Amino acid sequence: MRYTKMAETTQINFRIPVDLKTQAQEKAETYWTNLNFLVKLFLTKFVKWDDIVKVTQDVDIEKVFDQWIVNYLSSKEWQSRTKKINKMLTDITNNPEKEKDFLV
Repeated sequence: MRYTKMAETTQINFRIPVDLKTQAQEKAETYWTNLNFLVKLFLTKFVKWDDIVKVTQDVDIEKVFDQWIVNYLSSKEWQSRTKKINKMLTDITNNPEKEKDFLV
């Protein structure tokens, strides 16, 4: 008697909203397939292709970052720090001997 080796497989269990499963199942049926095949197909392509998933975000991070920068640079702390830096730079440039220490 000759036995053929079965493919090694594993089972995945995950939770998704019932509505999503129902909608996906119905759509899969219109393509004459099922969720099991689609998940295997997706995972196979996900492993093989670098660009199968395109991550997008609905938050404009630049606007969030820009707003943070504006708020930070407008703060009293930053204004005080800027004045100190400007004074240090003025002191250095007004003193040629000190200025040499900072030139590269």
